[in-house]
Formats: sequence, C-alpha cells, structure tokens
Amino acid sequence: MSRVNIHSRDDEWLKDTSNAIAGDDLTQEPPVQPTPTGRALFDDEPAASDEPIAENVSTPMQNYLKHLYRLDLLTPEEEHTTTCMLRELEDKIIALLQKRGVELVELRSEGVEQRGSTGAYDHGLIIAKAEALLAQGNISQRDRSSLLSLMRRFRANRKKLIQCNLRLVIAIAKRFRNPSVPFIDLIQEGNVGLMKAIERFKPQMGYRFSTYAYWWIQQEIQLTLRRNDDIVRQPANVQDDLRSIYRAINEVRSEGLPASDENIARETGLDLERVQSLLKLPGPTGSLDDPISDDQNSTRLDYAPANELFNTDELVSNQELAERLREAVSRLPPRQRTVLSLRYGLISDRDCSFRVIGEQLGLSQERARQLHSDALRQLKRQWR
Repeated sequence: MSRVNIHSRDDEWLKDTSNAIAGDDLTQEPPVQPTPTGRALFDDEPAASDEPIAENVSTPMQNYLKHLYRLDLLTPEEEHTTTCMLRELEDKIIALLQKRGVELVELRSEGVEQRGSTGAYDHGLIIAKAEALLAQGNISQRDRSSLLSLMRRFRANRKKLIQCNLRLVIAIAKRFRNPSVPFIDLIQEGNVGLMKAIERFKPQMGYRFSTYAYWWIQQEIQLTLRRNDDIVRQPANVQDDLRSIYRAINEVRSEGLPASDENIARETGLDLERVQSLLKLPGPTGSLDDPISDDQNSTRLDYAPANELFNTDELVSNQELAERLREAVSRLPPRQRTVLSLRYGLISDRDCSFRVIGEQLGLSQERARQLHSDALRQLKRQWR
C-alpha cells in the first residue's frame, strides 16, 4: 500500500472527526494516564512532533496531529463502560452469526492467546462475515434489523476506543524514533497494535485498557524496527541480546574498564559463550545500490573491486571433465545411455522422472530405475 493512499485515508478520517467534534467543548483539559513506569503519557501540548503545529498546516503529519489533539480522552469509568459494551456487542453478533451457520474458527485470529472459553476474535473477520450475511438477503427481517443495530453500535464503540487512544500510540512511538523508519510508519504500526489490543482486552480483569494496550503497541513498533533495521534479518532474541551487549560496552567503557568479554557478560547477565558467539556475527549489511554521497550519483557498487570473469585453469578442467564424461556415456548400451540422458537432461533442458522415462521407453518405473542404477555402476568402473 502506498503512503499516498494512507494519507488520503487519514485525511478522510480527519474530516469526519472534525465534523463530529465541531460542537464539543474543546477547552476541556484531557486527563493524564500513567504509563507502566509511572510517568505521564499525555501532555497538554502535542509533543509528538518536534516542530510546533501552526494554524495553517501543510503536511499530512501536522494535519493528523492538529486534529488528533482536539479529541478528549476517556475517563477510567468511560473506558470501562466502553470496553464492557464492546465485549457484550461482540458476543451478541457472534451468536447471531453462529445461528446462521458461521463457525467460530472462521472468526478467530491466528496465533493469539485464548480469551476465556470463547477465544480471541478478529474484529475485521466479524465485520466481514456480518456484511456478507446481510448482503445474501436470505435472512429474516427481524434478524436483519437486530444485526444492523448491533453492528452500528459495535462500530461506534470500537471507533471511539481507537480514536481516544491514538495519542497513546504517538507517545509510545516517540520513544522508538529511528532514522531507518519514518515516524509516520511507526505511528501506523502502533495503531495496528492498538486494534489488536482492543480485540484481546478483558475488562473483567480490573486493570486499565491503556496499561494493557501499551505492550501490544510497543510490540508492533519494535517488530517494525526489527524488520527494517537490516537487510539480513536476524532472530528477535539475537537482536535483543546484541542491543544489550552494545549498551553494556558503552557502560563498561564509561566506567573506565576495558570492554572485555567477561565484563560484558557480567554487565548483561548473559553467558560468556553467548557473548563471544554474538560478537563474532558479521556487522550490519547494506545494499550495493545505496548512495555514498548526497549527490545520489555514486553507489557502493561503483567502487566494488571487479573479480575475474572466469578462471582459465578451472575452465579447462571443466571442459576436459565434460569431454571424458561424454565419451564414457557413449560406450554404454543404447537403452542405458537413453535413460541417463533423459534422467539428467542431456538431451533436453528438463530432467525427467523414472515414471516419464518408463512411459517414453515402454518400460515400468521400476525397470527404468534399474537401468539407471546399472548405467551408473558401469560409469564408475570406466572411470577407474
């Protein structure tokens, strides 16, 4: 999906949002929600951008932030009521879909933990199945009216929960800014984590939704950084251990100690063998097409040393080996020679299976395999 399409979709959402909140009281100060570390996630100022947001915005990012910080946050009571209502509406919609023959496995997300006895469900699948059921037309008027009402309330509560937590996504994304990934992409991936948290949140556990969503948002952002950090992708546990090692090296050197393997292992808590094996890994890789200057004209490939096109001695040896092999095959009986030629593509560019060889020669598959084995044994005797 191109970034232009994303921005256009965001602009449409922002227009709907601005119309919806036009009559609201925008002077109310939003409440402050604590993070797992005890710090305030939301400030009174839109600090997600380093540049102040002017009245006449020009970029999609500024336009997004300008409208976003006009949305009020949910109080703990409103948040609990919204999440409970969303779970209740979800269960009712699923019950209606089951009544029309939809299996629960068709609505569940893949690779997620179970939510009680019913499991976790993908809201996108629920909406798609409900719309498909309404489009079929073979549903009673009573069920249609009930499903339409449930879907309208379900969408409204889900949208409300998403929009009122978008500032949480920006606050978390700020902590993971990286030159290799645009900030708007980090926000987009964090929004995906927010929607996953909404699908899996259990209000009966008693904790705040923002506390639960924090981990999912952070996980999606970190996965994005891992996918874009290097051309050759390493496992997540290897990347985490390498980051710990690099931090430990800086801390050890700041204390005036040598960055030896023993000091690094003691600082990180990893085994000495683990530290030594990770330090032997090759460094970050780069593309040969990356420009090496600001003019974008010279690339790394331009300065790469040119290898020889071929090795003369190796070329002569291969030619002699091919000639000897052709002579040895020509001394085989005709049927065995044909089997070898078909098997290894000496006649055509395609290798044939024993079944195909048997069909072409009027033999069984087992007989073709036996002729192939006999031919290889004779070649080995000739080669000696």
